[in-house]
Amino acid sequence: MSRLIFLFLIAFLVGADEFLLGPILTPIGTDLSVPPERIAFFVTAYSLPLAIMAPVLGAVSDRYGRVAILMPSTLVFGLASIATSLVTTFETGIATRILTGAASGGMLGIAMAMAGDLGEKAAPRAIAFVTSGLTLGIILSPGIGALSAEMWSWRFAFAVLGGLAVFMAMAGLPSLRKMRAPDHRPYAGRDNASSPLFVPGAWGSLIAIAFGLGGAVGCFALAGERLRDLFQFETATIGMIYAAFGILTLIGNATMPWALSRAGSGRALMRIALAFVLAAIVVTFAFDALGPVPIGLALVVWAVLGGMGAPGLQTHIAQLSPTRRGALMALAGSSMNLGLAGASALAATVYPAGAEWVAVVGAGLLAAAIVALRPVPVAKPELASAR
Repeated sequence: MSRLIFLFLIAFLVGADEFLLGPILTPIGTDLSVPPERIAFFVTAYSLPLAIMAPVLGAVSDRYGRVAILMPSTLVFGLASIATSLVTTFETGIATRILTGAASGGMLGIAMAMAGDLGEKAAPRAIAFVTSGLTLGIILSPGIGALSAEMWSWRFAFAVLGGLAVFMAMAGLPSLRKMRAPDHRPYAGRDNASSPLFVPGAWGSLIAIAFGLGGAVGCFALAGERLRDLFQFETATIGMIYAAFGILTLIGNATMPWALSRAGSGRALMRIALAFVLAAIVVTFAFDALGPVPIGLALVVWAVLGGMGAPGLQTHIAQLSPTRRGALMALAGSSMNLGLAGASALAATVYPAGAEWVAVVGAGLLAAAIVALRPVPVAKPELASAR
């Protein structure tokens, strides 16, 4: 369990770092003498290297082992985060964020792959547990950033995250070196690079991660503004709603193994979850006359089913190819980040024209994800051998 807690914390670090900047753009901009909107480039400087490096480092972990990539990546992540807390110019900050993003490409996907390496029976619970670390980081990081900026400095938040990462890299190595799959083989082999990467079902799963998960999170970024426009909620109220959404998502993460046993597979569970989330997006954005109760119930469904579906699909991807699991899980992380970036930009572009257009965007993206997750026909052995 201590090893799973380590992987949980790895996921927490990645989630916290990625969503830390939201409430502290202005303090950082003031400190570095640039407009707050320019600090938003810190997000791009982080996410693009992550998306590029994740599949590369995941593939290397399939060949040389997970720990050989995870531990150095965590150490570099920590040192780069500490360096961010010390920058005095915007340009230097961009450089440290690029380094942080590149290092994080060797963290979350590989942590998920390590959870998947634990075997068919243990993997669903392990992946759900690691995913809950990511969710918790996303929930807590805006508050961590705001509290740090209010009481000390925005630099304190980056220093704390970086210090935690360095400590984990130094303290966690002995334990993780002993971690093995149930058959006591190492995670990876040097001959795995010749195994096919895009096995049947891989493309559909990656498309579903980008369009489905990325689309859902991209639309949810505007849910607060939607509630403000409809019901004139204050910022504090919206903040509490976001916190409640995060808690419900954690509940969805925790109940995923139970839901998976009922659905039969992670692919089927994600399809069910996407259908309910699609309906929740439509209810939230397409109907101005609804009161807060129906929309609140829609957000509850959105949070819980989304919390089940995301780790369910991660479990499905982890089972597609044991020999290329690291590369596939890393590609899933890249797909999610790219999908989130695209969906967020698209939803933000159409929202001024009317909230119903966000419903159209969300429904279209999630419908495409549902189609992408349709069952993949498998050729019968005798037919395959006859070709």
